[in-house]
Order: sequence, then structure tokens, then C-alpha cells
Amino acid sequence: MKLVTCFIAFTLFLILFPARMEAADFALVVNKNNPLQSMERSDVKKIFLGKKTFWPDDQRIEVILQTGGDIHRSFAYEILNKSPRQLSLYWKQALFSGTGVPPRQYSDDQSVQEAVASNVQAIGYVDIFQLDESVRKIDLF
Repeated sequence: MKLVTCFIAFTLFLILFPARMEAADFALVVNKNNPLQSMERSDVKKIFLGKKTFWPDDQRIEVILQTGGDIHRSFAYEILNKSPRQLSLYWKQALFSGTGVPPRQYSDDQSVQEAVASNVQAIGYVDIFQLDESVRKIDLF
């Protein structure tokens, strides 16, 4: 009986929390000409939620989001403490209330890297295994 109860509890856990179990490795990326080498996670969260909008040199930050997939899910949970759905609703509310404009969104790692590589003020995230030399990885602490 105890074994059956444990099995049911474990099965429910897997059903209710699958996104946390499928964490993907992402890399935070900026343009090669951006002087930053590392950032605090709290600052990254502020940037991607539109609460910090300028780089230290007073240039406006251009935020780039991916539009789904494991990398987006992992980034949203690990850095923003939100599900992808919660993040989408967050930006819709900001848009409709006039408090913010949602970031530009791209469908894949290559598109994100191209957008970041072409804009010195851009920041985005990609699958760490798809990272190429067109952008620079930022260390998180």
C-alpha cells in the first residue's frame, strides 16, 4: 500500500511540474561591442521585465525574447520567476495599461543572435549549445 501511495505521489509530481524538470541551458548574450562582462541575476530580471531600461552609458536597452521552446521556458522560470504564460500576460498588461512596450520576439536562436549582433544596445538569450561568435556571452552571478 505504501509503495502505491509513493508511486501516485511521484506520478502527480511529474504531471504537475514538468517544466521545471526540463530545464534547458541558456546563455545570456549581448553585442560584441557591449563592454559588460557579467551581470547580477536581479539586474537581468529587471531588464527583461522592463524595470531597467538603460545601460550604464545611458543608451536604451533593446530586449530580445524568444517565442517559446525549452530555452524560453528555462529562462522565464530561472531568471524571471515566471512561467512563459505569466510573462506573456505580464507584457500584455503593460501594453494595455500604457506602462510598457513588450520586447521584440524571435522564433529561434539564430534570429536572436542576428538581432543582438546587429544592435549594440541589445540583450537576449540563446541555447548555450547554439551560441556562435557573432555575440558575446555574459556571465551571471
